Amino acid sequence: MFKKILILILIIFFSAAVGLSFFILQEVKAPSSANYTAVNFEAKSGEHATVIAKNLEKNGLISSWWVFAVYAAVKGNNAKMKAGEYQFSPSQNMKEILNILVSGKVSEYQITIPEGWSNNQIAELLAKQKIVKAADFMAQAKDLEGYLFPDTYKLKPDSTSSEIIIKMKENFENKTKGLYLTKDSLILASIIEREAKHDEDRPKIAAVFQNRLAKNMKLEADPTVQYAKGSWDKITAADLKINSPYNTYENPGLPPTPICNPGLKSIQAALNPANVPYLYFFNLKDGSAIYSQTKEEHNLRLKEHQDDINN
Repeated sequence: MFKKILILILIIFFSAAVGLSFFILQEVKAPSSANYTAVNFEAKSGEHATVIAKNLEKNGLISSWWVFAVYAAVKGNNAKMKAGEYQFSPSQNMKEILNILVSGKVSEYQITIPEGWSNNQIAELLAKQKIVKAADFMAQAKDLEGYLFPDTYKLKPDSTSSEIIIKMKENFENKTKGLYLTKDSLILASIIEREAKHDEDRPKIAAVFQNRLAKNMKLEADPTVQYAKGSWDKITAADLKINSPYNTYENPGLPPTPICNPGLKSIQAALNPANVPYLYFFNLKDGSAIYSQTKEEHNLRLKEHQDDINN
């Protein structure tokens, strides 16, 4: 009797499993509707497959989020769906939508360029995302260091280097419109961007460099040496002797071009430096800056904070 009951249970279970599998396969192959209207859909970085599935259903792109989630899990694609901006339509079935999410064939890439990045860093990011080749971007961005505004951009997968550069340059022009920004001010802003860790320090750091320029003192700005080296890694004593027009320890005045693409706050600081007499500063580990008027005071401050200096 027990054996018969067990067999019956197994038959019921097997039938249910077969029925569920058949149902899922039918749902996976069937489109949500015959509507061909394109729907913009964003899969965010770090989103779980279940969240993506629920959002697909919420946008009317699939009929059942749990069927999609089960299908993705069975296919081993739960962790393979890629973040990005997509365009789907309810006329696509779950299989098609999942394949696109896994392939990463986005309708738009969302790229964030941080403040203080050089053109070379931007080129490397775009190449890593396989949007354009780094060498092609750098060739077309020649003489545009400082003019590619740091921001978040939405780019088409088939965007060219020229199109991206135009978009970023136009953004720079829009953001700085009416500021009467000169090349020298932009160069100074780029140095401030790499030096300042807190917004409140930007105008004061701007003043330090303006004051040094007014006294014909060398700027002695570490980021200019880093730019000459081609790396933002910390500099050594030997680096201070690098033979480069960007080395402000060796050369008076400003470097020949900006050393990075500064944000608006650094640009505004360069145009409106604080009214302070400082000629020296250094940064602590927490990012705050310590200022001095004389070399003697500067050295004393360095000694006082030697255990907390951001070397």
